[in-house]
Amino acid sequence: MHRPLRLSWLLLVPALLATLSALPGRTGPSAAPTAGRNLLANPGFEEGLAGHAWMPAAWDTFESGLSTVFFGRDSFLVHSGHAAVSVANLSTLVPMFHNWSQMLVVGPDLWDKDLTFSVWTRSNGLDGRSYILLQAYRDTIQEMAITWKVPRDTARVRLGYVPTSQPIVLTGYRRLYFSDRETDWVRREVRAHISPGTDIVAVRAGIFGTGQVLFDDASLTASPSVAPPAAPEHRNLLADPGFEGDGNAWDYSLPPFPGLKVERDTTVFHGGHASMHLYGGRAPFQARTGLVQVFDGRQFWGKRLRVSAWLRCDSLRAGLAYAKLFATTSAGELRGPAAKQYGATMPWTPVSYELDIPPGTDIVSAWFMYDAPAMAGDLWFDDCALEVLGTADYIKKKEPPPGVIPIPGPTH
Repeated sequence: MHRPLRLSWLLLVPALLATLSALPGRTGPSAAPTAGRNLLANPGFEEGLAGHAWMPAAWDTFESGLSTVFFGRDSFLVHSGHAAVSVANLSTLVPMFHNWSQMLVVGPDLWDKDLTFSVWTRSNGLDGRSYILLQAYRDTIQEMAITWKVPRDTARVRLGYVPTSQPIVLTGYRRLYFSDRETDWVRREVRAHISPGTDIVAVRAGIFGTGQVLFDDASLTASPSVAPPAAPEHRNLLADPGFEGDGNAWDYSLPPFPGLKVERDTTVFHGGHASMHLYGGRAPFQARTGLVQVFDGRQFWGKRLRVSAWLRCDSLRAGLAYAKLFATTSAGELRGPAAKQYGATMPWTPVSYELDIPPGTDIVSAWFMYDAPAMAGDLWFDDCALEVLGTADYIKKKEPPPGVIPIPGPTH
C-alpha cells in the first residue's frame, strides 16, 4: 500500500513550514482546465487501490500513528454510486486533524484561476468540528517528488535541500468548518485563488474532534478568477471576533502535543459572554499555537493593517503570547516587525500589531497566539479585530515596499 501523506498542522505557521515531511501523492500535473471539468482522480471513491482491501485509488489518509482513529471505505452509506469514505475518531487527547486528501501538481494553466473544492458530507455523532480544506502552495521538493514518483525526502536530497530549510510558501488557503452532530448528506464548498508560482494544490476532508464523518462525490474545478473588492477601512473584518458564535469562523493551529487545548470559555471573558481559552500541552519543544483567520491578500494591496485583541494571562510562566499579522507572496514571507510579547499573570490588556501589505501579497493571516507548550498557566483572547487603517506607510513616505524572507535555495 502507498504510504499516507504526512502533511501536518504546521501548514499555516510560516516559520515552521520547513518541518513538513509530506510524501508524494499519485496525481500528476493537471491538464489544461476546461469549464466544469473535475480535476480530481477517483472523485467518487469508486475505484479501489489495487491489492488493498478498502483503500480508494488516488487518495491518501493522514498518518497520525494513533489507534483511536479509523479510516474506511464501504458501500453501506453513500451519496451516489457504490462507495464512500469515512473517518472516525475516539479521542482528542492528542490534537490531530485526521483527513482524507489528494494532492496535485499544477502549472501556469491554473495560475490566476479560482479553484472550487466541493464534497458531500454526512455527520454521525460528531462532537467537535469537521472540515473541508483547499490549499495552494509553492513547494519545489513536493512538485519533483510527485513528478519523479519518489518519497519527499528522496527528492529533497536530489535537489540539494537540507531538512530544516525547504522551499515551501503558502499561496492560497480556504477551510470550511462545520459542527452539526447528525446530518443527512450535505454539499460543502470552498473557493480559493491560485496565484502565479503555485505548483501544488491539496484538497482535504476530515475531522477535528470525535465521532464519524462520511465523504462522497468530491469535485475540484477551475473558473475565471474573481478578484475581491478592496477591503473597507476602519471596519472589523474578522468573523465572530468576540467568540459569541460556534467558533467555526476560526481556524485553530495546534501542534500534536498531548493535552493541548484551544476552547471557547463562557466563564472568563472581556466583553460579551465568551472568550477563547488556550492551555495545556506537553512537548520537548515550543511551537506556535493559537487562533487564525486567513484572507485573500489581493484586497489589501497598498494598505496598512492592524490586528488587535484583549489578552489575559494567568501564571503563563513559559509561554509568550502575542497578536501578529503574517503575509506571504509567491517569493516568500513578508519581513514584518517583531511583535510585542506577553506572559506571566496579567489582567485583560489590549495588544496590537501593524503591517504594510505590498502588491503581490497572496495570503494575509490574522493570528492570536502563544508559543506552546507553556507547561503551566492559561491564556485568553477576546474581542479580536482586523482593520484597514488606510494607505500603507511606505507609500506615504515614498519608500520601497517591505521585502520578503526569500524561499530557501539548495545547498549546492
